[in-house]
Amino acid sequence: MNEDDLLAAEFALGLLSEAEAEAVRTRANRDAALTLRIAWWRDQLAPLAGEVATPAPDGLWSRIDAAIPGNDNVADAARPWKWATGGLALLSAMLLAFVALRPLPVPVVTPAAPMMAALSGEKGAVVAVSYDANSGRMMIAPTVLDPGKGDAELWVIPEGSKPISLGVVNAKAMETHMVPMPMRAHMQPGATFAITQEAKNGSPDGNPHGPIVASGKIIRT
Repeated sequence: MNEDDLLAAEFALGLLSEAEAEAVRTRANRDAALTLRIAWWRDQLAPLAGEVATPAPDGLWSRIDAAIPGNDNVADAARPWKWATGGLALLSAMLLAFVALRPLPVPVVTPAAPMMAALSGEKGAVVAVSYDANSGRMMIAPTVLDPGKGDAELWVIPEGSKPISLGVVNAKAMETHMVPMPMRAHMQPGATFAITQEAKNGSPDGNPHGPIVASGKIIRT
């Protein structure tokens, strides 16, 4: 877990001070990748919170706090929720506490690492796309995207193959799409995501006609 990923998790959990949270919101407005990570963490944590039927046992959080190395001799006021030193351990402990209070899934499935692509274009387009191979869920977060007079359409271009339409996307707000089962085999590292300017409601024949406004390679995170 890198620092941005941890920052997104802390923001999603509400662990940041108001000033720190406001700084994250300001940065997320211009950083599509950070916006996507925050949304991913909220998506992952929401089911956990919903499954907790009873409050945490008395003293649980104080025991977690006491168990964090380096916190025993530090005044409470000097313990901001940072990723430095005990912050990472605390976040891990909190996530473990959430998991400990939810029923264990059966069977346990080892998830595949998500895939991401940072799309950009010559006219300043910036779009982040994330794909979860386990669920088939794809999240698109545009920071700058101009569809012209029509609609923006997303394509996946497998290596050595032709573009395959993934549908029209919202140029102004983040959204989630479910990738149809027959198309999921094409969502692989090394393939390319591209966004074109198409007519209203997208390409009429399943082939790109407008100019490419943003593109980027798919990588596994």
